[in-house]
Amino acid sequence: MVSHRPGPGEPWGGRPASSSWAPGAWLYLVAVLTIALLAGCGRSGGSKKIKLPPPIKNPRIGWTQTGVASWYGHPYHGRKTSNGETYDMQKMTAAHKRLPFDTWLNVKNLSNGRATQVRINDRGPFVGKRIIDLSRAAASDIGLIASGTARVRLTVVRPPGNANSGNRGRGAGRRERAFPRQFGKFDIQIGVFAKRSNAEALASRAKRRGHQATIEPFDQGGASRFRVVVAGGGRSQANSRLNRLKRQGFDGFLKAR
Repeated sequence: MVSHRPGPGEPWGGRPASSSWAPGAWLYLVAVLTIALLAGCGRSGGSKKIKLPPPIKNPRIGWTQTGVASWYGHPYHGRKTSNGETYDMQKMTAAHKRLPFDTWLNVKNLSNGRATQVRINDRGPFVGKRIIDLSRAAASDIGLIASGTARVRLTVVRPPGNANSGNRGRGAGRRERAFPRQFGKFDIQIGVFAKRSNAEALASRAKRRGHQATIEPFDQGGASRFRVVVAGGGRSQANSRLNRLKRQGFDGFLKAR
């Protein structure tokens, strides 16, 4: 989600140089501003306090919706999503208020014609009349990062051939998080891109920091994707390298070979 900052002339808690307000008035102003800031994001504070609209049960393939999309990354990366998974902003997921979890959508940016596919695993967005909150990876795929929001068309599609649909809710989240506890070899995925040039740039940056990074092309819903993977090793070795990557400013997770 794109942060909302006050524009020129808007209050941000700074005290005017010449003010004769009473202390009680300032406390009231701070309280009002705090409430406004908490309401501005729409994701923090928990959707439990927000009454969701009626769910769309069993949406048919081809169901469509048009409206405004936004995206969210930090600080939600690593937090729990509404279906119990851990949010990874580099995965092709999204939040929707009404569609069932594990619904796959084709998301088309109507301003530039670019499209991508995402899986619903979270609830939101809770700002204005936005209809979907995309992961950072999905937003990058359709050119949404810089603008923050865009008008999109959502279309329900069949799950990609490599997606384990039907049981990808809480159970799937537990299985994915269980990988680090398994025996065997692991690598660290640090990014997924629609453009190979972007993947090459990230891989080069990782190599400059002393890591062995490679690019793995794969297909997702008929579209080419490029996964950047850093060599890990055994569980302890891979976890150690993952911690080193995070200290260097990379985001990633263990991926079983």
